[in-house]
Amino acid sequence: MNRIVIETMMGQNRIAVTRDDQLEHFFTDRESDWNTYGNIYMGRVEQIKPGMQVAFVNIGGDKNGLLHLSDIYPNPDNLPIDKVIKKGQDIIVQVKKEAVGTKGARLTTKYWISGHYLVLLPTEEKIYMSKKIRDKEEINRLKTFLEDIKPADAGVIFRTESEGSSLEVIEKELDYLMGKWRLINSRIHIAPKLLFKDKGPVIKTIRDYYTTKTDQVVLNSDAYLEEIKDYFSNYFPEDLDKIKLVHKLNIFDDYDLEPQIRELYARKLWLKSGGYIIIDNTEAFTVIDVNSGKFTGHKDPEETIARINLEATEVIAHQMRLRNLSGIILIDYINISKDKHKEKIIKKWREMSSRDKVRFKLVGFTELSILQITRKQEGKSIVNINRQTCPLCDGTGDVYNQEAFFYKCLAKIENDIYLLNHNRFKIVISPYLKNVIDEHKYFGHGFSFDQMLEEFYKVKVDIEVNINNEFDQVAILPSN
Repeated sequence: MNRIVIETMMGQNRIAVTRDDQLEHFFTDRESDWNTYGNIYMGRVEQIKPGMQVAFVNIGGDKNGLLHLSDIYPNPDNLPIDKVIKKGQDIIVQVKKEAVGTKGARLTTKYWISGHYLVLLPTEEKIYMSKKIRDKEEINRLKTFLEDIKPADAGVIFRTESEGSSLEVIEKELDYLMGKWRLINSRIHIAPKLLFKDKGPVIKTIRDYYTTKTDQVVLNSDAYLEEIKDYFSNYFPEDLDKIKLVHKLNIFDDYDLEPQIRELYARKLWLKSGGYIIIDNTEAFTVIDVNSGKFTGHKDPEETIARINLEATEVIAHQMRLRNLSGIILIDYINISKDKHKEKIIKKWREMSSRDKVRFKLVGFTELSILQITRKQEGKSIVNINRQTCPLCDGTGDVYNQEAFFYKCLAKIENDIYLLNHNRFKIVISPYLKNVIDEHKYFGHGFSFDQMLEEFYKVKVDIEVNINNEFDQVAILPSN
């Protein structure tokens, strides 16, 4: 079945969109998160950097937003940024990219307000059409109608959902979106101030992903029930009976979604063929490596490789969408130097693009046969929402092994050589490092960790655990 499943629990919403009972899209939202994508603010210009052609704008968050000259509209004379805006100026801006890591939100003055059928572009005049609407008669019908009713100084994007819709509901939504924009412009506030917040994650998911092919909208709480019913009353009154309330804490278990969600946090994913992919996230880009793994395939090695690469492409596209990966994505396929193999991969990616509502671009293969993709950032990735940098490995994914820890202790002892005047000293470590020692009991020489130190220095060594120690903190002190 095709469902939208909404689990609300103690300030957290998890939303799954399924097709044929398989996870197609997944979103997490918490009250503690400062989600800003699409929000419109009255901001204040705090600093201008002419050399970079950017301005830093205070929108009320921990970090100032970044407004680049190319995102300031209008600027018909291509003036430099210090001639377009001034320090201390109040300016209406919209968040086009969420803040990530040390980087502040990316801002723009090319505003948009999304509806179910239309996206209003208040600073443009053109009419755009979703690329997924290909029927020329339908395109002409929609454009001709809108040209007669839209304001001359506003532009519009027809979303995919507008195809086949009645002109009456489109006109009604245009009036609604224009009313929103007039309200935003009528508000006068001292910056920084939030002027407009996009729909919450639940309604936004229904707006973006509900279709008449959706069989059910399932909730485990009545927190959003009335809001969803109101939305359906306006857009899908004949589908109100598809809304289903199930009072259960974790309804994802009922639809076998938890195993699929757990895969979203895995670095290594096995393919059905026996191959696997590795997904590594860095601040600059995402790197994905395709490996043959346990797959031996047929006698023809080229056919084996092509099959793994095509299967990997489907899985990567699926994970890219579910994890909401964005920015630069580099994929290292298996032995894909031949042009005919590259063409098959590109064709498969174009097939998969129809399932992704977020725009991405196939840049192409590099000289080293690595596929380059760029994907637009809309909101935060699953990793950024649910993971934090490990305080022990500082994000590398690697920690001290027992032997490296042994030599780290040697260095500390050598630094405090006076300790060797004592017949006994103690090493104070965290519970984590104690576990490292216990789990890797013996070196290749047949000694345990403390035995190695005792053998090396001919003294007695005691291991002491202090729960207040940092993960990798080591203190070496004389024993009483």
